[in-house]
Amino acid sequence: MASVLESSSTDNDLSSVYRSAEPVITFDQAEALAERYGTPLLVISRSAVLRNFHAMRAALPGVEFFYAPKANPADPILRTLCESGCSVDVCSHGEMTAALRAGFSPEAMIHTHPCKTVSNLTQCYAEGLRWFTFDNSNEIAKLVRYTPDVNLLLRLAVSSSSSVINLSAKFGASEADAVPLLLEARAAGLNVRGMSFHVGSQCRAPEDFHRALAQVRRIFNDAASVGIDLEVIDIGGGLPAPYRDSVLTLDAYCQSLWRALDASFGDLNLRIIAEPGRGMCADAATLITKVIGKSVRNGLPWYIIDDGLYGSFSGQVFDHTEFPLLARGAEERPLTECVVAGPTCDSSDVVCRDQLLPDLALEELLLAPTMGAYTSASASNFNGLDLARVIGIE
Repeated sequence: MASVLESSSTDNDLSSVYRSAEPVITFDQAEALAERYGTPLLVISRSAVLRNFHAMRAALPGVEFFYAPKANPADPILRTLCESGCSVDVCSHGEMTAALRAGFSPEAMIHTHPCKTVSNLTQCYAEGLRWFTFDNSNEIAKLVRYTPDVNLLLRLAVSSSSSVINLSAKFGASEADAVPLLLEARAAGLNVRGMSFHVGSQCRAPEDFHRALAQVRRIFNDAASVGIDLEVIDIGGGLPAPYRDSVLTLDAYCQSLWRALDASFGDLNLRIIAEPGRGMCADAATLITKVIGKSVRNGLPWYIIDDGLYGSFSGQVFDHTEFPLLARGAEERPLTECVVAGPTCDSSDVVCRDQLLPDLALEELLLAPTMGAYTSASASNFNGLDLARVIGIE
C-alpha cells in the first residue's frame, strides 16, 4: 500500500499534507478580547470547528459523525455541530445534558462508556438514549436488568503504535473474547447491532486504523460464521491535532482512513460511524494568557502566567500534550531560554522549560494555539483560582 505522502503529494511541497499549530485569532484581536473579557481566555472559533467537520465529512463520505464532548463540552462547539447536522457521543448523563441543552436530540446520540454506573445508565435511558456500549459479561447483566430493549455495540480492544494514549489499555474485549460475548448477549435477549473500537488518542499514523480495521473484519467474519449478523461499525476517534509537532492534514489523514474502510468493509452495506473529539475541536481554540510575574532565577528568566497545569494546560498532565507558546513579534526579537510557570503556589506548575521566547514584559499577552481539546475539560479550581473564561467567535 502506498504511504500517505506517496498517495497525497506529487511534489516536494509538504504544506498540503501536513499542518502546524496556528492561532485562530491575531494578536490585535487578542488585545481587544482581553480588554473586554479579561484573561485567561479560551477563544473558540466556530468557523474552525465547521472547517474540521466539513473536511472529515468530505474525505469520509457516508460516515456518520458523533462528536465526543469529553474533549471539550463547550456550548459554542456543541451548538455549532448540532446546527450543522453532526451527532454526539456521550459518556455520562452530564454530557448528555450538555448535548440536550445545545439542541441535540436523544436520537442523535450514542453512549460509548463500556462500564457505566447504574445511575449513568438509567438516567440516560430515561432521557431517551437507546444506543449503548459494553465489553464484558457484568455489563451484560446490568443492561439486561435495567435497559433490556436498547441497541448495543461491543467495544473491542485494538493495538496502536502511534497513539499518545492507549485507549484499549482500560476498555475493550479481546479478539478471543469477542464472539463469546456476542453469543452471551444474544442469549440474554439483548440486541447487539455492531462493534466499536478506538485506536487511541492522538493517533498520528492512519496506518493504525488499517491494522485495527483488518482485526475487526476478522471478528466480524467470525461472528457471521456463528449466525450473528452485525450492521454497524464504530471506528471511534483518535484523529490527531497539531501541537508543537505538525501532523497530517485532516484531508490526507481521512483519505488514508477511507481507503482502509473500503479495503476492510467496502464489500458490505454497513452503517459506519465515527466519534472524533480532538480532531474536531483541538485547533479550533486559542488561549490568551498574560504574564503576571517575572524574575531571574539562577541566571534564567522565569515568567509566571495566569493559566497553568491546573487550568487550561491540564492537557500536559492528563493528555501528555505540550502546547506551543507564541509572543507578539517573536520573529523580530532576540529569543532566549526561559521557564514559563502557572499561577498556583505549586512548584510543579510549570508550563514549559524548553521553549525560546523573547524578553517578556509584565502584562504582555501570549497565545497558545490548539487549546480546544482536553484543556478546559480537565481543568480545576485548585488554589481557588478561576478557570479560563470560554467564548465563541465566528
